[in-house]
Amino acid sequence: MPSITVVGSVNRDLVLTVEDLPRPGETVLAAGFVEGVGGKGANQAVAAARLGARVRLVARVGADAEAVLEALAAEGVDVAEVRPAPSGTTGIASVVVDRAGENTIVVNPGANAALSAEDLPARLARSAGEVVLVQHEIRPEVVAATVLRAREQGATVVLNPAPARPVAPEVLAAVDVLVPNLGELATLLGAPRPAGVEQARGLLERAALPCRAVVVTLGADGALVKQPDGPAVHLPAPVVDAVDTVGAGDTFCGALADSLARGADLLAAAERAVRAASLAVTGLGAQAAMPSAAQLDAPAAVAVS
Repeated sequence: MPSITVVGSVNRDLVLTVEDLPRPGETVLAAGFVEGVGGKGANQAVAAARLGARVRLVARVGADAEAVLEALAAEGVDVAEVRPAPSGTTGIASVVVDRAGENTIVVNPGANAALSAEDLPARLARSAGEVVLVQHEIRPEVVAATVLRAREQGATVVLNPAPARPVAPEVLAAVDVLVPNLGELATLLGAPRPAGVEQARGLLERAALPCRAVVVTLGADGALVKQPDGPAVHLPAPVVDAVDTVGAGDTFCGALADSLARGADLLAAAERAVRAASLAVTGLGAQAAMPSAAQLDAPAAVAVS
């Protein structure tokens, strides 16, 4: 069974559905409301666990997280390293989704801000071939410690630099696969956000990022994969009826980590991740629509036309 350690955030997600996103100063009535488990760490852990990986989550939560931990454990996520913070509550994400599936999100980090480098397990890579996956909803020094320790221990290190912020060159140099979206790529390079696939391809091919490979997520346009000594390869996404795009990027990262842990090459792993993310946007909620392995690999699953 492939083995993955995810270091990241855990939130309670409060999701409201509306006809149109409110403008500044405007109040709108929600057509629906769902409360669930979220946070990039938890989402990516669930996405990988749904696909059959053995997933361990390293995170901090508040004393109010009993239901959150039960939900994660029910998904097959090992929560032994998800520990209560001495004070504070579990992170909260307020998510508003409109009829086109677009969203706005406001996050209160809560206990996620209490996660420290001292909370990291001594062994991040528990076995040969383990993938260690980390994101930016935790403190920069914890991300750096995770990446550098995982590299020293021989893990395959995947960094999803979301939300966007600069990353130290020595940290990037220890990353095997960097997974930004267009905005995050622009932030890392200090460049304007590219418009469209070809601008993104040009920016990526001119980039001087020290990581071993980059996979740029493009939403409905799929992904770009740049490996050493080769051109950026575009992987188009299938056309689907999007209901809710919240969690699509996390689904992509979890599916990518799962495939890499199974020994897939990066192009094959990214192609499978594109299909997983495309399935995820067809349902409401960050985790509710994440596909199982049976759904993703079924003959009737989404395919590029």
